[in-house]
Amino acid sequence: MEHQENQPPNEVEAPSEEAKEVEKELTDEEKLWKKIDEILDKYYVNEFQRMALHKFIKVKISNTDTDECERAREWLFLKVNGTKLPKEYHKRQLGCPDLVPGITIKGWWEREEFSWVSELEEQFDVIKEELMALKTETGFQPYRGPTWAGKILPKDKIGSQSNEGGDWNVFYLFLHNMKFDENCEKCPKTVEIIQNIVPRQYCHAFFSALTPGAHVMEHNGPTNRKLRLHLPLVGVEGSKMRVGDETKYPKEGECIIFDDSFNHEAWHEGDTTRIVLILDFWHPDLSDAEVKFFSLLQKSKLKGEKFLTEKSKNEDNLFSIVEKTKGLIQENDSWWIT
Repeated sequence: MEHQENQPPNEVEAPSEEAKEVEKELTDEEKLWKKIDEILDKYYVNEFQRMALHKFIKVKISNTDTDECERAREWLFLKVNGTKLPKEYHKRQLGCPDLVPGITIKGWWEREEFSWVSELEEQFDVIKEELMALKTETGFQPYRGPTWAGKILPKDKIGSQSNEGGDWNVFYLFLHNMKFDENCEKCPKTVEIIQNIVPRQYCHAFFSALTPGAHVMEHNGPTNRKLRLHLPLVGVEGSKMRVGDETKYPKEGECIIFDDSFNHEAWHEGDTTRIVLILDFWHPDLSDAEVKFFSLLQKSKLKGEKFLTEKSKNEDNLFSIVEKTKGLIQENDSWWIT
């Protein structure tokens, strides 16, 4: 599961008659840049970022002599034209709100497709040792999202939960570019391993624990710009995961990799708690230039949404819910690995 947009979708206000008259006076190029700026406004970019993005679009994205930014170019065309879906997509991606055209359409990926994965797996014992030491520490918290984004409201009335049966607890290291300093200090080797081994990190990593009987309900991630990796650490027997139309049965110490823009869900029917390390990395189809472009937009949007939610004092948002759930688990004995 991935936290979706931090705010519910808003209705688009219809342009006034005065705005329509101004629009008629613009040249085609001015109209295009007006639409681009309207897109950038949705990502809350500041003026410095806007100038940098304008330059990038003119120099890189508009350059059709190279395919370096072809995917970003097609994505921007979709946004400018108000089109939600690219020409090619999988039916299981229909629930994903932001699909970039030209990216390989494949739910499951093989470990062997990424040379660095074996190096990460070699660090299994080190990562597991730090995980097991967390039993006597605080830091795990229930996985929650805004109430409008989930189907089940918990008894404590903090956000909504995405699992039915059992418990789903998480130990965040990084969440949408936010570093959880206290947690990272408890797992310094794991953090170092991630930073040294995983290329083009998406700044999203955490331990995910499912107790027996837990079912993470079907959902789609927010974009296909990244891939997700699970490194199963303990209690894996009895767990399974469906991505798209294919279900796999994870094995301890062997990474599984998938595109979470595909509809997916997970079950744990084992006798003890299952814990995996989850981390995201930018999609290999994207060029470094495209990663830079999308990363700037993503960081700006998250920063803008956080500012707006704090200003409005709306507590039904990702940032407030993550903060509120931090102290809900004071001891781990009741759900930890047996």
